[in-house]
Amino acid sequence: MIRHLGEQLVPFMDSGFARDPEMPLLGQAVTVRCRAENTADAPALLLRAQDGNREIAGQSADGRTYAFELGAFSSPQTVSYRFASQSESTGWYKFEVVSRETVDQPLRCYRDGNRLLVALCADVTLVLAGGETLTMALSQRAAEGEPCEGGELLLPDGFSITADRGSLWVLKRLSEPVAECKRYTLLRAADGRVVKVDMEMSLARGLILGTGERFDSVNRDGRTSDCRVVEKYTHQGEYSYLPVPFFLTDKGYGWYRQSDMPTQMRFSDMATIAQETEGESLTRDVLWFGRPAKVLQNFVLATGRPALPPEWAFGVWISSNGWNTDAEVDVQLEALSHYRYPADVMVLEQWSDERTFYSWHPTHWRDPAAMVRRVRGAGLHLVLWQIPVIKREKNGEVGEALENDEREAAAKGYAVKRADGTPYRITENWFSDSMLLDFTNPEAVKWWFNKRKPLLELGVEGFKTDGGEFLYEKAARLYDGTSGLTAHNLYPMQYESAYRQFLLDNGVAGVTFSRAGYAGAQTCPVHWAGDQVSEWSELQSQLTAGLSAGLSGVLFWSFDIGGFAGPIPNAELYLRSTALGCFCPVMQWHSEPRTGQFSGGMGEQYINDRSPWNLAEKLGDEKVLTLACDFARLRQTLRPYLWREARHCVEAGRPMMAHLCLDFPADPRAFATDDEFMLGRELLVAPLTHPGEDVRTVYLPAGTWTEFFTKETFRGPCEIRVSCPLSRIPVYQRGNGYAGD
Repeated sequence: MIRHLGEQLVPFMDSGFARDPEMPLLGQAVTVRCRAENTADAPALLLRAQDGNREIAGQSADGRTYAFELGAFSSPQTVSYRFASQSESTGWYKFEVVSRETVDQPLRCYRDGNRLLVALCADVTLVLAGGETLTMALSQRAAEGEPCEGGELLLPDGFSITADRGSLWVLKRLSEPVAECKRYTLLRAADGRVVKVDMEMSLARGLILGTGERFDSVNRDGRTSDCRVVEKYTHQGEYSYLPVPFFLTDKGYGWYRQSDMPTQMRFSDMATIAQETEGESLTRDVLWFGRPAKVLQNFVLATGRPALPPEWAFGVWISSNGWNTDAEVDVQLEALSHYRYPADVMVLEQWSDERTFYSWHPTHWRDPAAMVRRVRGAGLHLVLWQIPVIKREKNGEVGEALENDEREAAAKGYAVKRADGTPYRITENWFSDSMLLDFTNPEAVKWWFNKRKPLLELGVEGFKTDGGEFLYEKAARLYDGTSGLTAHNLYPMQYESAYRQFLLDNGVAGVTFSRAGYAGAQTCPVHWAGDQVSEWSELQSQLTAGLSAGLSGVLFWSFDIGGFAGPIPNAELYLRSTALGCFCPVMQWHSEPRTGQFSGGMGEQYINDRSPWNLAEKLGDEKVLTLACDFARLRQTLRPYLWREARHCVEAGRPMMAHLCLDFPADPRAFATDDEFMLGRELLVAPLTHPGEDVRTVYLPAGTWTEFFTKETFRGPCEIRVSCPLSRIPVYQRGNGYAGD
């Protein structure tokens, strides 16, 4: 098998079979690589270019990975190539050799009512439209309107934008520039199409918040935000399962690059937003002005009406990948009863046959219906794991159901397709060579969920909609015509939305629990932070991710208490993490497979559950169990407050885990605080996330604050030093606290 993809799978890893550069400029040398698997003969590359067709031999150091040097191209053109060996021939791949054009001042300006039109060149126009919002739309068409020397549009909250023959545009507040466009860089294909746009601008330095669920820093100033959905297993760093091309600033505005195509945002001395394009409409930016809470609300409402989870979702969730039999579930039900641990949701990941993901494993589950009744009888709501693939089994044991599914999906066009019409298969890594269901095809959706309807009839009330980051090929096509370039970011939301609709259509007031997402994630609650190792640095990253996600429109967010992967956490890490989980929108613990890649090689017999009872046993520390149970019981007392605040969050477009700037916009210290948050409108939470830390500094903004546990009262704004044992977390009630409905 010859494996190749013109673009990289993920930005942090060289696949070894991509093209470099992906979109070459005139004069840039091009190298194409492929990987030949399970074949003894070397492939050749057949090239179709403007200067003729030719065959190129590859170079390989290992007899598996081959590099083909195409050289440089002297004119813009579309280049096609394919690989062929004695036993196999691939389809054709193509790329554009592009020219670069830089524009740093307008060609001319026009006025059209409340719009300014800026001609960057003869066929590319920027339209600035004012009102309650500012839209900046760049398109590949000639400008029309009344010629003028430039002009000014007045905007809310003292803002204005000007454009004239001397500058592209300048955004001002009270006559002071806050953003100024320095240049646009256009990459053009041979036929003149603009295929990529880079916008470079100076921003008044300050705080830049949002751009999705970010693990490395809440403040994006001086950093890069790649707004491309990326699966990164643990230590996510600068990458995100849930990027959102939207940011807030402390200068009084929010900025949304309204694009489904991945963008790259870089906030340094000169800020840039770069994006590939398709069609006449090139880029579109929407800006809102005013207080951060109002700006965020506008963004949330513009990207989809928020959905409210059921009340029971605000209880305690329990989960472990190792629960794969009736006996495993019964052990947990017995533990809940024995320790009086008040759980509300049980997530089962290893429930299925691991092939179809709609049938129960035939030998591990003696009587699924009876097991579900036991779970429901214990007061738990059942959530089952899902993945949006038609799996390719590699051990030859496909099974009749999966074999029939593969055949039917391919024949009826239910899967995402490649440009040549054949089914797209996941190129590499997790579930490689599997097909992806096309959720834009109504018949495919109907077929998919008819197979899962019996799960709802058993009493299942939700789905852990994992994955969704797998659509790598930009030339792929969905049923509705969307390209892979656009669909990569859209696919997770299409997948999760289909599951949410499936629940609603069947009268189930349930929940989806998702890892990946994009703008509009608030329409499919709940999201969790994905996979982290049981380390202090990862706990700190989880807190950062929760704050960033909230600032990007994710209303209901969660993380794996104690970390998902690796050796079990020590008592201090686990209890500090449990305390944070208790005061997060959703409180849940989970762990990786018992033979997972970070499990330490202890084997299936080693139980690595992050349950309090397992941690207490493994660590030989009874206080782990006692204190974790106390936090779970405390969580139950918070539920009336959480439910009230959840309903308000949906109405107001406000994250339940809220950065302090949303409530205290005039307080610079609140804007800069990145290790505290408001849980709802009345509880300020200041977690401890460093080892050996039993004292921390807490900043309390203006107002009266009552310590949640000790009832001591403080008057803000003030900074206090707080001593905090493992049995507590610094939490402060605002004003009169919460009184329920």
